[in-house]
Amino acid sequence: MKRKHWIMAVAALLIILVVVVSIMKSGNKPDEVEAVKASRGDVAPTVTADGLIAAKDTVNISSQVMGEIVAIPFKEGERVKKGDVLVQINPDTYQRDVASAKASLDGAAVALDQAKVTLSQRQRDWDRAEDLFKKGIYSTSQHDDAKLAYDQAKLGYDSSRTMVEQARAAYQRAQDYLAKTTMLSPINGVVTAVNAKVGETAVMGTMNFSGTVILTVSDLSQIITEVEVDEADFPRLKMGQPVIVTVDALNGKKYDGTVIEIGASAQAGSSGVQTNIRQFKVKVLITKPDDQLRPGVTARVKLIADKRQNVIRVPIGAIRTEEKNGEQVFFVFIADHGKVAKRQIKAGLSDDLYTEVTDGLKGGEDIITGPYRLFKTMREGDRVSVKLLKDEDIQKQQTGGVEVHVS
Repeated sequence: MKRKHWIMAVAALLIILVVVVSIMKSGNKPDEVEAVKASRGDVAPTVTADGLIAAKDTVNISSQVMGEIVAIPFKEGERVKKGDVLVQINPDTYQRDVASAKASLDGAAVALDQAKVTLSQRQRDWDRAEDLFKKGIYSTSQHDDAKLAYDQAKLGYDSSRTMVEQARAAYQRAQDYLAKTTMLSPINGVVTAVNAKVGETAVMGTMNFSGTVILTVSDLSQIITEVEVDEADFPRLKMGQPVIVTVDALNGKKYDGTVIEIGASAQAGSSGVQTNIRQFKVKVLITKPDDQLRPGVTARVKLIADKRQNVIRVPIGAIRTEEKNGEQVFFVFIADHGKVAKRQIKAGLSDDLYTEVTDGLKGGEDIITGPYRLFKTMREGDRVSVKLLKDEDIQKQQTGGVEVHVS
């Protein structure tokens, strides 16, 4: 029995020894970390927003008279020149109105001529009566009758002249309505929308009702996109700011642009989800558009708020924060000869991937970027094995971690 007890004690001791050795080996095994070299490059903070591609100059052609559409010479997508006939409304009714107004004007003109002759005759009668009255030949009654006849003739002449002006205005209005039955292109451009067909009735607009938009003409030589930028990003906006416009419909094709207009006041967001968020409308001119761009397609706009060139930078996800002497400070972990070292830094501008480091790094250090689970327990002196990442790996890693934006 004693020998059996000794065998069991030795076996237990061996098991304990194996466990202790295993723990010691496990504790000495370095953690594998991902790292990237602190290198020089560009940091460009951006403001992003979504918008729609549109022509800078767009004209909606609406009818100012009511009538049947008898011709739309151009189809959607065709080019037009300034002065080309875009829409023809049936002019028959308006031609008759012009003829009627012209006849009324002519009649009023004849009546004016008659009133002028009458006034001239009454003027002579009055002059003669005045002379004879002074000589004592005309009585007071005769004198007053001549004056009354003159006054009546003058009133008749003034009334006829007013009637002529009214008839002339009606004639000009009828001519104007007739002219509006033929709608001309006000600009050189492309027909980007046709909303009516031949045979339909064009409806003119009123104060409370917008008329029929028959077609739209756009000058595609200048293309813009209008976006809404949150008020928090407003201080970063400025006229002439460079912009990158990405059009997903064209397989992510990118275009250069520039800010040409910034809203003067904040408006409620169009999303309607959070009414307390205010936004500014910003117009961006695409500097070199091509024939592939078409109004109405969506675009992702990235406004380059600032830029630092050839500065030391590290991935945003590598930057940690802590409180020191009552102030928030920034630091990174670096892998130095297989061990973790903590390095306090001063951070500058940040973009989507990188943060500028203005002090604390010389460049070339192995900056630990992950795995993120290790940051919670990582301490100076910990042993690590380093797996260096390539530039194309940084974006994938950043989307999986917590980004620290410094501005």
